[in-house]
Amino acid sequence: MTFPGDPTAPVDPGILADPAVLADPGVLTDPAVLAARYPGLPGATPTDGSGAPSLGHGLALDDGDLVTDPATGGPAENAGPDALVQALLLAVDTQLGSDRLNTGFGFDRLALGRYALDLPARKEYLRMELVRCLGADRRVADVREVFFEDDPRFLELRPDLDPAAFQQIVETARASRQYTVHAILDTVAGSTLTLTSGGRLD
Repeated sequence: MTFPGDPTAPVDPGILADPAVLADPGVLTDPAVLAARYPGLPGATPTDGSGAPSLGHGLALDDGDLVTDPATGGPAENAGPDALVQALLLAVDTQLGSDRLNTGFGFDRLALGRYALDLPARKEYLRMELVRCLGADRRVADVREVFFEDDPRFLELRPDLDPAAFQQIVETARASRQYTVHAILDTVAGSTLTLTSGGRLD
């Protein structure tokens, strides 16, 4: 007589010893097989149909509300860079930990109020948190840089901007504590996107 878990029990070749391990290990380890057999499975690299990495496809949103397609009367859709930008802005607008199904999703803005940080420290924290938040999306290959509109880097990238106008931007931001931040990122499709967001640094 044998019992469940008895190492002396005869092995039935039709039964897997570990039901979590599939008979075909390639399904678990080969990204191409994953993408072909399970296109929606996490870990499978989605494609746009031509073999190039896809940047997504979904419903278009306007401030969190669905948008109506005037041609069809149904919900409007977006795809490619527009879908990715929408998803990244949604991540930045979502407080980290508020999604119970994905607690690692979102941006931790509440941490700014937990510590008595000066302005440079707050801005540096926001840079690091943006890199973490945006880089968590599998469609983002690299967050190249993050800078604020009152940073010298902004003026370097805007040679058309008059230094006096830039100084006005700096003074206005620091007086109102309303800061605009730009993130330049590379996607898995080989394109480059610039994401812009902003808010008060109190």
